[in-house]
Amino acid sequence: MSETTSPAPSRRDEQKRRTTIALREAALQLFATRGFDATTTEEIAERAGVAVRTFFRYFPTKESVLFSSETTWVRAAADVYLAQPEGVRDLDALCEAVVSAAPRLARARETLFLYKRAITTSLVLQGRAQEGQRMDSALVAGAIATRHGLARPDARCHLLADVVFVIYGRALDSWLEGSASADLGTAIRREFALLESVLAAE
Repeated sequence: MSETTSPAPSRRDEQKRRTTIALREAALQLFATRGFDATTTEEIAERAGVAVRTFFRYFPTKESVLFSSETTWVRAAADVYLAQPEGVRDLDALCEAVVSAAPRLARARETLFLYKRAITTSLVLQGRAQEGQRMDSALVAGAIATRHGLARPDARCHLLADVVFVIYGRALDSWLEGSASADLGTAIRREFALLESVLAAE
């Protein structure tokens, strides 16, 4: 049985990847320390070591640096959710799905910290972040509908999806504010358990 391997990226593709990362990191650092409105595209390009015209070859606007890529962890988590056994309750399945993304998110701790700080500096970024979360929530709602054999998400699906992102946001905030050695997966499970205790008390 023969094995196939993905071709190695070309030098051009590798250069594009490195430039994209450099621009995003430069923008994050500047937005987080100086604020979005006070940061210019010229400053981002200079910090990344490229020309301003190069910036606009990669990103159409200043804010698009932070919001240009799909939230891949959400799609991966939705796949984990759909793979849960049929008898597992939705909240338990959703908890496992979000926890499954914790290692990937934990590796980006510094980036997530800067991102959260950057968002607070601008209503423009807050609006874009909310728009992105709505899209992510819609993706999860679609997965919930699929698990229940629905043609499209109903109000229950959308509510559950929104709850997931409230829980994720609370867990992420507590994890970022805590010790660097803290475990994000544990923080996520703690928030789901808190929700369960609230529901049980009703």
